[in-house]
Amino acid sequence: MKKKILFTVCLLFALLRPVWPQFGGQEAVQPRIVARVAPASGTVVFHFQVPAGYHITDLKNNFFAITLKKNDSVAVLKAIFPAGVPFGDENVFKGEFSVRVLLKKLNAIKNPVKLNFDVSFQICQEYPQELCYPPDQSRVQVAVGPDFNSAIDPATAHKNKPLSRRLEDLIRGQFSQASLLLFILVFAAGFLASLTPCVYPVIPIIMGYVGGRSGGRKLKGFTLSLFFVLGLSLVYSLLGVVAAKTGSLIGISFQNPIVVTAIAAIFIIMGLSLAGLFSIPVPAWISSKVSGSHKSDIAGALIVGGISAVIAAPCVGPVLIALLSWISQSGNVFLGFWLTFVFSLGMSVIFLVAGTFSGAIAALPRGGKWMSTVKYFFSALLIAGGIFFLANILKPWLTLLLWGTYLIALAVAFGLFRPQAEGGISQVLARTAVVLVFLCGAVLFYQGLSQRFFPTAVTGATQAKETLPWLDDLSQAKQRARLENKRLLIDAWAEWCAACRELDEKTFSRDHVRAALADTILVKLDFTRKNEKNDLLKKELGIIGMPTVIILDALGVERGRFSGFLGPEDFLDLLRGF
Repeated sequence: MKKKILFTVCLLFALLRPVWPQFGGQEAVQPRIVARVAPASGTVVFHFQVPAGYHITDLKNNFFAITLKKNDSVAVLKAIFPAGVPFGDENVFKGEFSVRVLLKKLNAIKNPVKLNFDVSFQICQEYPQELCYPPDQSRVQVAVGPDFNSAIDPATAHKNKPLSRRLEDLIRGQFSQASLLLFILVFAAGFLASLTPCVYPVIPIIMGYVGGRSGGRKLKGFTLSLFFVLGLSLVYSLLGVVAAKTGSLIGISFQNPIVVTAIAAIFIIMGLSLAGLFSIPVPAWISSKVSGSHKSDIAGALIVGGISAVIAAPCVGPVLIALLSWISQSGNVFLGFWLTFVFSLGMSVIFLVAGTFSGAIAALPRGGKWMSTVKYFFSALLIAGGIFFLANILKPWLTLLLWGTYLIALAVAFGLFRPQAEGGISQVLARTAVVLVFLCGAVLFYQGLSQRFFPTAVTGATQAKETLPWLDDLSQAKQRARLENKRLLIDAWAEWCAACRELDEKTFSRDHVRAALADTILVKLDFTRKNEKNDLLKKELGIIGMPTVIILDALGVERGRFSGFLGPEDFLDLLRGF
């Protein structure tokens, strides 16, 4: 009898051994879980490491979850799990991966608070037999402090978009209708683009040209401004259509020092000519077809406006990128041209105001010494525009030396060392202004020499590159993002791009922005040079202008992008939405 009982027990043990773990007969395997807090983005990242040969079951089983013990400080907004890997008819989680938990603050956190998370899961063995252990749970504790921010729910992130981004969404929705509303929205978007520093170099150019040739007549100043804007808008629109069809903005030619020097020389020569140092003769074939100085000035305004369009061409924004992308995809060049033309008209409102204002200034004094002073002022503006343009190809220290030399020469030209006759308060103020210009020039000249021979200061752009872990290989960055379940941020930039430098110096260099990017894989792609590799990358990523910042999820799916400069707070609002 005892032998029969022993035989039965051994038989049952042999039959039940393969499924013994599912009935709690074996100690369950535990994944390694490490939690890290990203306070700037309101996120807690749970990094999992599952032993080889095991996996955590699919989310649809409701065994894999992360919950937070109730407290008065924060609550879970959303948990973002990776997509998982196929295993049978499920998507399971194996190896190393991460889960991001977004939290929202319920009350202000004055002192460090400990948060208790319960991580529930079910572990399954893959070989030699497929076995699953009973669902299990681990307690993970983290601490958050006063610097912890609330995360933004991606579903409501559109409410925090800047005005230009919301305007872009409205315009995209109107493309198929080609209605009057579409043209009004595009015009408004162009006006908003004119408020960015990227187009500022054009302002002294139009003020210098119109103010120097209005001849003291307000109406002529307005007329010249109109034709300046017309020339700029026509050329800008043509450049836009070419960019949409070729996939490259004209700004790519800014890498060529010859092009930059030639355009800058045009404005510097015009400024020196206006100052009376020499005169530029008009060719006979032009003067025979353009009779009268008024028509000649109008033709000149059109030409100068067209040249200025080359300066404004690299100034990209979300709406312009949307326009160019739509032209490229739809093939409707005719409508695309007029939409770009209306956009450039909106961008040129500030130029029209500046030109008309400069004409009004020139009309104030009717003669005498004041008239010469005003002419020299507009001459100085034209030369300054040329120097500003040259800064795209010069080293920073050389740019400072050039500005310093220019301001010192300007102060001398305006009578720094000439004896000052006794006069009223106006002469005292004028002399004070000249001295200040000289001092500013001396400071810039000294800073240029210091940077060249005693390079100790670190610029914002250099600081951004040194403190942020930028990669330069897109494939490597995508692989890391997938393995670590992190979002990927791509920054497409170029050395000739002023807005790119502004993004580095004013946004990426900020401490709270760097903290928010701690949980992001970063890659910087340099499109300064035109070559086959960059052309393929631009086509792959759909990049038309610089800067373009693209945000991808861990699987490489695009979640958002923006072009042009974005300030720190607007950038963080956008980042928290993904």
